[in-house]
Amino acid sequence: MPASQRLFAWLKTAAREHWLSLLILVVPINWVVYQADKARDIIPMLPLPLVAFAVGLALRPRHLWLGSVVIQWIVMGIWGKYSDPGDETVLSLALEAFGWMFVGVLIPAWFGRLLRSGFEQSRRPDQTPST
Repeated sequence: MPASQRLFAWLKTAAREHWLSLLILVVPINWVVYQADKARDIIPMLPLPLVAFAVGLALRPRHLWLGSVVIQWIVMGIWGKYSDPGDETVLSLALEAFGWMFVGVLIPAWFGRLLRSGFEQSRRPDQTPST
């Protein structure tokens, strides 16, 4: 199976298994892309990592990062960021999406998943400490 078919199959599986997580992230990603040129500080960008943390804590998705990159690409196309990229190129915008979604989605969602795992392990009554 060629790499492009494997990637497409993986994205399809990720969307099918984690569609709710990706759907929840559409609005914050849209907000961040819209605010990217207008924001003077980081405060308008905070909804994305906060929502990603909540999604990681509540839903514990595994395939969220690349799906969020694809969502950002689509949203940037809808907002016309590719037709007028300013000082950047279309390729640099597409590649920067990986970094932005790593910081804005992957790290907070991973931290939420880790925190939930810690909560679940600390609340299990069947585990007794060995002496």
